[in-house]
Amino acid sequence: MGEKAATSEVINQLVGTLGDEDTYVRNSACDALGDMGEKAATSEVINRLVSALGDENSDVRSGACYALGKVGEKAATSEVINRLVSALDDEGSNVRNSACYVLGKMGEKAATNEVINRLVSALGDENSDVRSGACYALGKMGEKAATNEVINRLVSALDDENSYVRNSACDALGDMGEKAAMSEVINRLVSAPDDENSDVRSGACYALDKMGEKAATSEVINRLVSALDDEGSDVRISACHALGQMGEKAATSEVINRLVSALDDPDSDVRSSACYYLGKMGEKAATSEVINQLVRALDDENFSVRNSACMALDDIGKKAATNEVINRLVSVLGDEYSYVRYSACHAI
Repeated sequence: MGEKAATSEVINQLVGTLGDEDTYVRNSACDALGDMGEKAATSEVINRLVSALGDENSDVRSGACYALGKVGEKAATSEVINRLVSALDDEGSNVRNSACYVLGKMGEKAATNEVINRLVSALGDENSDVRSGACYALGKMGEKAATNEVINRLVSALDDENSYVRNSACDALGDMGEKAAMSEVINRLVSAPDDENSDVRSGACYALDKMGEKAATSEVINRLVSALDDEGSDVRISACHALGQMGEKAATSEVINRLVSALDDPDSDVRSSACYYLGKMGEKAATSEVINQLVRALDDENFSVRNSACMALDDIGKKAATNEVINRLVSVLGDEYSYVRYSACHAI
């Protein structure tokens, strides 16, 4: 029932239940308080959850961590952060993982040198979920965590035996953006599209996307073009996104032609992304062939593709303003989906 049940009476009863003799009940009480979010973020609740970090049962300790992460900013006090740092040494891997997650949720508020150093140490944890959680947390810590040491450790994590860790390392480097956009990092991410796991390949594309203009080299662009043929649709989508974000720097004939080909992709999300980002390529993409293919996409069976085609034609602007294009956009004003109609109006 979440926030709707978050009355003082209910919260007080749940706080009392944190002392129940049954571990399942104590764990459920943690979950319930967490689900109530900020409405449960009273000093008493936070103090009791901090006490529950010392529970004899690891599931309860883990549940208390998660609950502290869900009750919002009021829980991001020095005392709570210190207890979460201590939980990184817990014998239960689920507790260590939960502590990483919650410190990540607290973001820059928790980004002290001590916390960052402890999370870097957690990158060497024996448990892969903890290593993955440490990557996640470091990525959410903002600029304070984007030091050479942290970045180098995340680059090393790209070689982890576990695919979840490798993917989390990609995401963290992407979250650090241009601060992580060093040649060594970019080169390692360029090799990640060869990873056996599609989530890692997609994560590498995401990271390159977030690194801005420094990543828009010929080598990177060529690897992203190759990723448009990946067997994983999520990888193809991420590649479209990364190329589109690079804008005119990536607007070579080869890139434009490959994005046009992606308009026939079997996955509608790929087709939609290809439409949208063709519109972001600038004048070089405003050719008759591209415009004709976008007009054809106005008849796509998927509403998201039709919407993206409208938006792309809008971005291309006057160069697309032929009678045929205008007439087709007028016909789209009768689309069954309102935001497709809206995009068509805007394009006209």
